[in-house]
Amino acid sequence: MFQRRRTPSYFTRLMDFFWPSIGWKRSFLYIKHRLIRLSDSTHKIALGLAIGSAISFTPIVGTHFIQAAAAAYLARANLLSAVVGTFIGNPWTFPFMWWVAISFGSFLFHLMGLPSSTALPDEMNFAVLWELITHEPLRIFLPWMLGGYIAALISIPFTYMVFYRLIGAAKHARARARIRKLHKTAKEVTGQPK
Repeated sequence: MFQRRRTPSYFTRLMDFFWPSIGWKRSFLYIKHRLIRLSDSTHKIALGLAIGSAISFTPIVGTHFIQAAAAAYLARANLLSAVVGTFIGNPWTFPFMWWVAISFGSFLFHLMGLPSSTALPDEMNFAVLWELITHEPLRIFLPWMLGGYIAALISIPFTYMVFYRLIGAAKHARARARIRKLHKTAKEVTGQPK
């Protein structure tokens, strides 16, 4: 009943992921309304969003949904909001988040006195990065893994506070709008002047 007339091609869906056809504003509003209408508490929704966004620092991209859902289940957070939170990690934010994770992991390896073969070189450009990925993938992956998970743990309290305030304010505004609507409907039914 609510299906599209034409199934979008793989290329169209891929382009929608990078640049939504309905626009960024409408996409954001749709997700915001879906989150506000969840029946869970503000705490659980905000915690789920914080966990989902934190998982984006980690290197295993194909498992972000699974990692976020598992972490939300263990923390008793909202599973749907955790999955939605993973969208904070997207093609526009991944380079910054992963650079933070790799740099932080490399710094920790150096701090712990691990062999220099596990740390990233001082001079880094695309050619050096490509050389490392093709010939020494663990030299990127190990610092990224360590730095990613520690950066994720550090980011959760900060993002939780932001999401808690945003979700709480939006739920409060929605509740006030519902009360105003009920009040208006009651006045119309009883015939009182507005």
